Amino acid sequence: MGTVVMGKVESGTMCGGDCLLVMPNKAQVKVLAIYCDEDKATSVGPGDNLRVKLSGIEEEDILSGFVLCNVAKPIPTVTEFTAQLQILELLDNAIFTAGYKAVLHVHSVVEECEIVELLQQIDPKTRNP
Repeated sequence: MGTVVMGKVESGTMCGGDCLLVMPNKAQVKVLAIYCDEDKATSVGPGDNLRVKLSGIEEEDILSGFVLCNVAKPIPTVTEFTAQLQILELLDNAIFTAGYKAVLHVHSVVEECEIVELLQQIDPKTRNP
């Protein structure tokens, strides 16, 4: 029957019959059908908004933010990364330091995170440390 997912092609192409990988859980899937708007498509490219019918995965195994990618060259996943932040507003006179708990918003993903270490402070006017 298949599982239908929605998303946008960020890079590359996809065709009906392609074997892909769902990251980060590394499930191999096969593209059964592609739909742009209400029309069935044979292939799609960057910028296309679509629905994809997949075999090899169940709906409960997919979360917002998961990515379809090439089996031969899967996208890397991480649990920790270095970021440059611009603080727009701190609530309740909070102190921003190591251990600060925050909510990270990236595309459709909303994830709780913790600041592990502050490496340096950059002056917003001069952009120098």
